[in-house]
Amino acid sequence: MALPLADRRGARQIDWILIFAVLALVTIGLLLVYSATSHPGSAHEGFHWRQLTWFGIGAVCAYGVAAVHYRNYDTLAWVAYALSLVLLIAVFFVGVEVYGAKRWLRIAGFQFQPSEIAKLATIFVLARHLDQKRLDLSRAKHWIAPFFIVLVPMLLVMKEPDLATSLSFFVFAVAMMFWAGMPLGTLLLALSPVFSVVGFFLTQSEWPFVVFFVVLLAWTRPRMPVVVALVLVNLVVGIALPHIWNGLEPYQRGRIETFLNPGADPTGAGYQVIQSQIAIGSGGPTGVGFLEGTQKGLSFLPMKHTDFIFSVLGEELGFWGTSLVLLLFAIVCFRGLRIAASARNAFASLVAVGVVSVFFYHVLVNVLMTLGWAPVAGVPLPLLSYGGTSLVMNCLQIGLLLNVGVHRHEY
Repeated sequence: MALPLADRRGARQIDWILIFAVLALVTIGLLLVYSATSHPGSAHEGFHWRQLTWFGIGAVCAYGVAAVHYRNYDTLAWVAYALSLVLLIAVFFVGVEVYGAKRWLRIAGFQFQPSEIAKLATIFVLARHLDQKRLDLSRAKHWIAPFFIVLVPMLLVMKEPDLATSLSFFVFAVAMMFWAGMPLGTLLLALSPVFSVVGFFLTQSEWPFVVFFVVLLAWTRPRMPVVVALVLVNLVVGIALPHIWNGLEPYQRGRIETFLNPGADPTGAGYQVIQSQIAIGSGGPTGVGFLEGTQKGLSFLPMKHTDFIFSVLGEELGFWGTSLVLLLFAIVCFRGLRIAASARNAFASLVAVGVVSVFFYHVLVNVLMTLGWAPVAGVPLPLLSYGGTSLVMNCLQIGLLLNVGVHRHEY
């Protein structure tokens, strides 16, 4: 039986390239989880079947999200946002503690991370706010509302503590505000305190930032009141940096110190990074072969089926295998941005940008972490790492992109 005309048009609007790239990544992820957990004596044997089950649930959720018009998410944005804040607050009282941090809730035997829900809800609310014709993001007073929309859930997630996930709120907020029309120079000036903090942690000096800040002012040429305000803000941040450093949790300071010099504690804080680098380096161009990895097989590589699954990929499939996976991630991000650029509705376009920026952030941080080019953080590799909440939320995000893509010609 032939499909109705409307259904045939809808099928043609579906981004099949995006779907095939996602399916390829999920398939590779299932194989890697199997490889990482199937060696003799593994306490995680059979986890690939659980991951397959989670993907089935995620695929159903993605279909449901894609089938409901995005205008409904616009309408329910504030409700979802309020609910996500309630769940984040509940974590502090009834949350499940794992590795010294309360990030999980368990309801009716189902365990999940409210921070994943909060990210999506915040994207909806921020997109709804930025979809205003009178909004002028070149003026500082119009930054206040977006700032607080993102700050509240970000601080709650940071308090769990989960610094890496909390920073994803900052990343998608910057991407969405730039997409909404914030001039690049204005954006860089607004982010100058952030550059100051990052520069200090990486170099233990403020002078690289001072040079950057002077060059930025010469390029953008803001008005004198703006210059004075920025100088004062950055002076306050510079004075507060030692206190910010001392206020970090010991494990957070350890991760930064290990990132700067992993060899300083090779059997302690630097162990994970060193073993990851050994695994990836031993893979060579073509890898040692599927199921043949020694780092994960001899249990030298920690968290091999979750945070460090990219290391298993590098060891067993080598440079060409990792290149294929990175290409598939690039396709997902490119198709997502293409959908955002083609969407005529501003809310839908902003949601797509928010989703893609979160996806890209997770890929970037995880890959750089396994290479030793970023501090170790509990950020899973999207669609590949084992984990039900992460996989289902990734599927929901893909469903949103497909939703926007199907309706991209609508206002």
